[in-house]
Amino acid sequence: MENLRHLRALQAFNETAQQSNLSKAADALNVTHGAVSHQIKLLEEYLGTTLFNRRPNGVELTVTGEQLYQATGQAFSTLQKGVSDVKRQHQRQSLKLSLPNAVALKWLVPHLPSFHKQHPDIALFLETDDAVADFDRSEIDVALRFGVPPWHGLHSEKIADEELIAVASPLLVRDTPLPMPAQQIAKLPLLHDAFNEGWDSWIAKTGLDPDTVTSENIQYFESGVLLEAAIDQQGVALARHLLAARDLKAGRLVRLDDIRIPLDRGLYFVCRRGDQDRATVRIFRKWLLSI
Repeated sequence: MENLRHLRALQAFNETAQQSNLSKAADALNVTHGAVSHQIKLLEEYLGTTLFNRRPNGVELTVTGEQLYQATGQAFSTLQKGVSDVKRQHQRQSLKLSLPNAVALKWLVPHLPSFHKQHPDIALFLETDDAVADFDRSEIDVALRFGVPPWHGLHSEKIADEELIAVASPLLVRDTPLPMPAQQIAKLPLLHDAFNEGWDSWIAKTGLDPDTVTSENIQYFESGVLLEAAIDQQGVALARHLLAARDLKAGRLVRLDDIRIPLDRGLYFVCRRGDQDRATVRIFRKWLLSI
């Protein structure tokens, strides 16, 4: 039990080891530089050894310090996860959702009024990021991922299969009868999704000679931006059907042909194992599957 008296010092040590700098550790802990220095000195005196070598631009762990950091890093990570888990389990009337920008803007957000109308007592917080959500390092409850499971330690359920379809602004094709012949589409600027390349498959399905497709090619790294470029009459997008559906319904886009390019990835509902049985998570999952 004696060691418990040094938890504050161990926290200061662990943060300093992470930052390699006393001032940055102090900022992270919201204390003064002197307070961190005092705690580390207290810990070094208690252990009878030096934990850091001072450097002009910061500090560096000694061999003993490295040994201690292996233990404290794991311990504080486990502690933080435990606190987050308890906090998450008891905040049952709120849900933090992580999802890609394009999925949020082009699919989920337009449907949210119906969720709020059906479940006004559940507060939904969106975290939009194209990076893969890290459940071990954040307090998110649910993620929407476009990919292929399994994901280690996580529960996942498919929300929708995905496919690519050729779309463009009606103003770009004007009075051209639809569906358009492949040769005519291929003469327009072709907009590419860098992460869902499919024009080669489209060309193969049309039977066109790839060497005859010489139209301008523009590549986009974000699916939502790709669709906006198509809406802006910049060319033909081979777009994810799920993301284009609302713009097709509203008339901002039209399908140019009947070709579908199936993708080997889908949109998945993902949460920690066991969390699928939490009331708010279960409610949100059921609503997602209904839209």
